[in-house]
Amino acid sequence: MRIIKKEKDYITIIPESLNDLYFLYNQLDNLVIEQKTLRTRIIRKGGEILKGKKVPQIVAIEVEKKKWEGDKVRATGKIISETDKNKYHSLDLKTDNKIKIAGELKNLPKEEKQEISVCVVDKGGADFRTYESGKLIEIKKVLAKGREKEFYKEISNILGKENKEVLMAGPGNTKDKVAKLLNKEIILDNLSCGGEKGFKELLKRGSIKKIIEKLRDRQEEETVKKFLVELNKNPKKVCYGSAVETQVERIKEILVLSSLVPKYEKILCEADKNGVKINIVNEGKEYCEEIRKFEIIGILWW
Repeated sequence: MRIIKKEKDYITIIPESLNDLYFLYNQLDNLVIEQKTLRTRIIRKGGEILKGKKVPQIVAIEVEKKKWEGDKVRATGKIISETDKNKYHSLDLKTDNKIKIAGELKNLPKEEKQEISVCVVDKGGADFRTYESGKLIEIKKVLAKGREKEFYKEISNILGKENKEVLMAGPGNTKDKVAKLLNKEIILDNLSCGGEKGFKELLKRGSIKKIIEKLRDRQEEETVKKFLVELNKNPKKVCYGSAVETQVERIKEILVLSSLVPKYEKILCEADKNGVKINIVNEGKEYCEEIRKFEIIGILWW
């Protein structure tokens, strides 16, 4: 869970995974949450009320109902902000979407540690930064100084030593010439300019988000593999489906398909109270194919 801002009465966060969403789902009752949403504009013409098009609006509601819907949480309650006050509205809470919440949330999940090596390059120079937690941290700069071949080689040497995912972007074909010197797979993206303006442009594009999603999928796949290994090697220490309810006191970790959270909500709530680690995985992913028949899996302490 990424914390964007802490204020006296509010905290602004971004859920980074389905596990973060599940944490929020369990905390939402009677909370005031605020988010950018679309609402239909009401136009009054004399005594007549006309409905206009939907427009973006910041809306705050006090949550009365909540519903888990696959990869999002739908929260419904009365609007407390001045516009449309006391009318009911629903907000969809999703991963990577900013949410402002009144009060302090305790025991927030840790922020994910995903790092990407980013290089914005043009014919004049290369700027190296690390992307982490929504920020670009400056590492170093390399100037071309008219030495074309040596310049390309220097950039490729730096990127070749990186053990993180690499994103190289910039205008023109400089990035393509450098990429040909690399013996590793990297992500390339086109920009209209280099330098600081290039980085600002890059943050608005989707390439960084795609890499983060790839890294998250990789982590989730490793979790799924761990449960499959236990199923095959230690079947006596694993339970699944309806058997999970009878073994909940012995379970140390659970994996459940995202769409089945409502079906197993009672079990998950009890497990959560017992301090069980809960992993919610996106069943739409190919690596979840083998576990779909199990629905929910628990690894036992003994």
